[in-house]
Amino acid sequence: MSTRTKVIAGLALLVALWAAAAVPALTEAVQVMSARVTANHLGRPIGALVLSLEAERRLSAGDRAAGSELAAQRGHTDQARQALQAARDTWIKSLAGSDSLRQADDLLSRTGELAGVRSAVDDRQLSHDRAVDAYTALIDPAGVETPTVFPDQLAGSAAGLSALSRSRELLAEEDAQLAAVAGATKLTDADRVRLSTLAGARRSLFASAGTDLPADSLDRYRELAGDTGLTTVESALLRGTGEPDTAAWSAAYNRLNTALWELQNSANREAAGAATAHAVLTVVRAGVVGGVGLIAVIGVLLVARRSGNRATTGGEKRRPAAGRAGDDPRPRLDPLLRDLERRNQGLLHRQLRLLDTLARRESDDETLGDLFRADHLANRMRRNLEKSITLAGGTPGRRWRRPVPLAEVVRAAASEITEYGRVSTSQVEAVQLDGVAVTDLMHLLAELIENATTFAPAETRVRVTGANLATGYRLTITDVGPGMTEDDLATAAQVMADPVPPPSGTWWGLYSVGRFAARRNITVTLHNGLDGGLAVEVTVPAALISPATDEEPTLGNPTLDDPTLDDLESVING
Repeated sequence: MSTRTKVIAGLALLVALWAAAAVPALTEAVQVMSARVTANHLGRPIGALVLSLEAERRLSAGDRAAGSELAAQRGHTDQARQALQAARDTWIKSLAGSDSLRQADDLLSRTGELAGVRSAVDDRQLSHDRAVDAYTALIDPAGVETPTVFPDQLAGSAAGLSALSRSRELLAEEDAQLAAVAGATKLTDADRVRLSTLAGARRSLFASAGTDLPADSLDRYRELAGDTGLTTVESALLRGTGEPDTAAWSAAYNRLNTALWELQNSANREAAGAATAHAVLTVVRAGVVGGVGLIAVIGVLLVARRSGNRATTGGEKRRPAAGRAGDDPRPRLDPLLRDLERRNQGLLHRQLRLLDTLARRESDDETLGDLFRADHLANRMRRNLEKSITLAGGTPGRRWRRPVPLAEVVRAAASEITEYGRVSTSQVEAVQLDGVAVTDLMHLLAELIENATTFAPAETRVRVTGANLATGYRLTITDVGPGMTEDDLATAAQVMADPVPPPSGTWWGLYSVGRFAARRNITVTLHNGLDGGLAVEVTVPAALISPATDEEPTLGNPTLDDPTLDDLESVING
């Protein structure tokens, strides 16, 4: 396989990995923002249509079904439906998938049958009860949710607001049922059963709503829960044997229905506002994942271009020169390519610092988890970029000028792999590592730890221990995987010692280990463990190790003024 083919294959794999990470993040960001935009655009016309349908239901259930008041209300309902249809048919229809758009479509579809319901009411084909049921089916056919609550933009308050909205709709249905029996000398047993069922369901839903409402709405909710005006009239109606006092009911109903609608709207705004931070962080995370991945792709392209130039230059040396040696542009391009690679690294560091700043300001556990995953992914991309720069002969721009606790370097290496949670680093003797070797040792250990987690069973742990010896500092990485054959152990040692890359991608990880080790005279040996699995011993030269002291710097010590140490802190905290 030619070098060009290998470069293209590697680049295609990197692009595929980038797409696999970026596409889900970008998709989630689009969904979050679409939900917010469509809810703001459709919420008001949906609410207006629901209120118009409730008013028409009340008038249609009474004995004045053909009155002028009903005709006027039907006109209002038609106008509300046309307004919703107009809002739905604008550019908002391109943002498919949100709860508000789905509920708008469902409500428009159901109210398409409104003409048939009105005709049945006018022709006296429906009893009062059935007329109420027919309109209720247009508003909330399943009896589970009302069209005025959109869970996908309410975060943790969706359940409470759904219960509150459903409770208010049951109150309006109860009012329509009482309108149906207005003028009767007394309620029948069937009327009392129906009203009692509606009242019980309404009270239960209202009580359950208080557990999930936004904090700023709880005071108003408690005020309404303590207002017994409507329940007193309601209980008297259900117990009474004489003519229902519908006037007292209407006064209490109008006051509570208006209060509940205002509470629902204010709680909706508060919950949506609280969810804004999550929406913004989702978009930021998508930008970080997409941007960092793009930087990594550009970095590999530059490295590939430089490697291709080297191969071309080598081929030209074996052919008669077509021009003067001074015409070769390679010496002028090298500084430019290295500068671009370091600029890419700088952008990665800035992205990680931004994530760290957002995490420090955020208190929501779910959002912190999202930031943690985005930060971890960015760290893994930075590892790949720094690895490609090192293997191409360059020097990563991230350096430490002061000695760093070696245990922190080990933990930073573990944090650069996918299954970092399986790595135990608690038994690392306290020493300090010279700052010049931090990046190389970190990436060397990350390669070895990743190999261990890859080949060991998923439910097992990989252990990293460290001890200071007279000849240097020895780190040991052990797993309980299948180990390696003697031939494979010999091949691994040869690959790590050879400066020429192996032809097979199976050994590229150990080749990288060998290159990192050679830069700092680190010794790496592999052997099978006594109890199975593989043990890797990494010996760091004594010249790079200094003893730990009481004044040893820690990453959390605010008195340290070395700004480059923050980079290692961002890796470990991520």
